[in-house]
Amino acid sequence: MEKLLTARELAEILGVRPGTIFSWLSRGVDVPHVKISGTVRFREKGIQDWFLKNELERKKRNFGL
Repeated sequence: MEKLLTARELAEILGVRPGTIFSWLSRGVDVPHVKISGTVRFREKGIQDWFLKNELERKKRNFGL
Protein backbone atom coordinates (compact mmCIF):
# COMPACT_ATOMS: atom_id res chain seq x y z
CA MET A 1 0.00 0.00 0.00
CA GLU A 2 1.15 3.49 -0.81
CA LYS A 3 2.23 5.68 2.08
CA LEU A 4 -0.31 8.24 3.23
CA LEU A 5 1.14 11.57 4.31
CA THR A 6 -0.09 13.71 7.18
CA ALA A 7 -0.63 17.43 6.70
CA ARG A 8 2.57 18.05 8.63
CA GLU A 9 4.58 15.73 6.34
CA LEU A 10 3.06 17.28 3.22
CA ALA A 11 3.74 20.78 4.52
CA GLU A 12 7.37 19.88 5.12
CA ILE A 13 7.71 18.52 1.58
CA LEU A 14 6.11 21.63 0.05
CA GLY A 15 7.91 24.07 2.34
CA VAL A 16 4.76 25.54 3.87
CA ARG A 17 3.14 25.41 7.30
CA PRO A 18 0.60 22.69 8.11
CA GLY A 19 -2.01 25.42 8.59
CA THR A 20 -1.51 26.41 4.95
CA ILE A 21 -2.51 22.92 3.86
CA PHE A 22 -5.73 23.09 5.89
CA SER A 23 -6.37 26.62 4.62
CA TRP A 24 -6.11 25.37 1.02
CA LEU A 25 -8.58 22.59 1.76
CA SER A 26 -11.07 24.94 3.44
CA ARG A 27 -10.85 27.39 0.51
CA GLY A 28 -11.51 24.61 -1.99
CA VAL A 29 -8.03 24.31 -3.48
CA ASP A 30 -8.08 20.96 -5.25
CA VAL A 31 -5.43 19.22 -3.15
CA PRO A 32 -6.08 15.48 -3.53
CA HIS A 33 -6.79 13.97 -0.12
CA VAL A 34 -8.78 11.31 1.67
CA LYS A 35 -10.55 11.46 5.00
CA ILE A 36 -10.22 8.43 7.22
CA SER A 37 -12.33 8.60 10.38
CA GLY A 38 -12.16 12.40 10.29
CA THR A 39 -8.40 12.46 9.73
CA VAL A 40 -7.06 13.98 6.52
CA ARG A 41 -4.34 12.08 4.65
CA PHE A 42 -2.61 12.64 1.32
CA ARG A 43 -1.50 9.94 -1.14
CA GLU A 44 2.10 10.61 -2.13
CA LYS A 45 1.47 9.73 -5.80
CA GLY A 46 -1.68 11.86 -5.89
CA ILE A 47 0.25 14.86 -4.60
CA GLN A 48 3.03 14.36 -7.17
CA ASP A 49 0.46 14.20 -9.98
CA TRP A 50 -1.36 17.28 -8.64
CA PHE A 51 1.88 19.24 -8.37
CA LEU A 52 2.95 18.37 -11.94
CA LYS A 53 -0.51 19.20 -13.32
CA ASN A 54 -0.43 22.63 -11.67
CA GLU A 55 3.10 23.24 -12.91
CA LEU A 56 2.11 22.45 -16.50
CA GLU A 57 -1.00 24.67 -16.30
CA ARG A 58 1.09 27.54 -14.95
CA LYS A 59 3.59 27.18 -17.80
CA LYS A 60 0.77 27.17 -20.36
CA ARG A 61 -0.65 30.39 -18.89
CA ASN A 62 2.74 32.09 -18.68
CA PHE A 63 3.82 31.18 -22.20
CA GLY A 64 0.44 31.29 -23.94
CA LEU A 65 0.59 27.64 -24.99
